[in-house]
Amino acid sequence: MDKGYAESIASDIMKMLETTKASGLDMNSGFQNDAFKSDHFLFGYIFYPRESLLNVPNLPQSVRKKIKKSNILGTVDVDGKKIGIHLICSLPIGFDEITSEEQIISGINEKELVEFKEQIAKILHKDLVGNIDKAQEMEQ
Repeated sequence: MDKGYAESIASDIMKMLETTKASGLDMNSGFQNDAFKSDHFLFGYIFYPRESLLNVPNLPQSVRKKIKKSNILGTVDVDGKKIGIHLICSLPIGFDEITSEEQIISGINEKELVEFKEQIAKILHKDLVGNIDKAQEMEQ
């Protein structure tokens, strides 16, 4: 696993949890956070308790086996359509009981985190190349 990336994600997630806790929301009932948004794509996180996630229709058995008390999914949307949902972290404690980045790192699903990272990298690369191409066309 890319330890640096896992630590970065854990830090971001910890900040999201702290912000949600400070806002007074019931963290354990689930919430979501848009981490990065542009005109064409959105990267975000859904914080789902076990009960809510198990009620999602057509959830693959391979995902169901990884579900714990608190689950964090990374989401990828392009042009308003969800193209990726990755179960990046599962923990046996409530969201309100998470107190450290180390706890989050311990619950990371390595394969899902790598797939989330790769999907985001491809989209950002396409966007960057597209913007460079547009800029060069405008210069000519």
